[in-house]
Amino acid sequence: MPNAGLSILAVTLAYCIYYFAWNSVSLRKYFDKKFGVEPAKIKWIYFIRWQGVFFFGIVPLVICIVQGIDLQSVGLSFKNPAPTLLWTLGLSVVVILLNYFAARSADNLAMYPMIRTAVPWPASLRINSYLTWAAYLLAYEFAFRGFLFFTCLEVMSLPLAIAVNIALYVLVHIAKGWKEAVGAVPLGVVLCLLTEQTGTIWIAFLVHVAMAWGNEGWSYYWTRKGSK
Repeated sequence: MPNAGLSILAVTLAYCIYYFAWNSVSLRKYFDKKFGVEPAKIKWIYFIRWQGVFFFGIVPLVICIVQGIDLQSVGLSFKNPAPTLLWTLGLSVVVILLNYFAARSADNLAMYPMIRTAVPWPASLRINSYLTWAAYLLAYEFAFRGFLFFTCLEVMSLPLAIAVNIALYVLVHIAKGWKEAVGAVPLGVVLCLLTEQTGTIWIAFLVHVAMAWGNEGWSYYWTRKGSK
């Protein structure tokens, strides 16, 4: 199978497995029974994120190694540091500011922060949540903007490769509501273009981390403020 076909299949299956695990009532009940309801709220989110690391990160990485795909050719390189840094800083400021206003919406607070506890987060929980977010998003961006996008570019024009990428990217966000799905389109296009220009996944990864951390921080703030 050509690398592009293999990457489309692998990313699609990875998402399907991730989605069904996330929505598995029996698996969630197992966590509640094993750890207790309150501790399970934390462990469940960690489990989901590490599962994403495996299916979006480890599995595509193994496929690349087995297929003899040069990892630098799928975005795991450190070239073009100056534009990468400038674009990362600029876009990160924008998404964090947007998060400040968007995070307080009822739709956003219905989903975020993903970890819900009856008591304020200790520093250790906050750090662990940020680290698991970063690990998950590194795997996620490697799957989408690395493995999938660059293998598609081998056999497709840039517009078509972006279209395939965005189609799967939107599919992943549909489960979180139509607003996230629609919002994923312009961001996805921008990240694909910057990934193609720099030849690396680092802008996409770092901006996505800034967005996730910013949204979690503001969502936690508004959630705790509303509970007082």
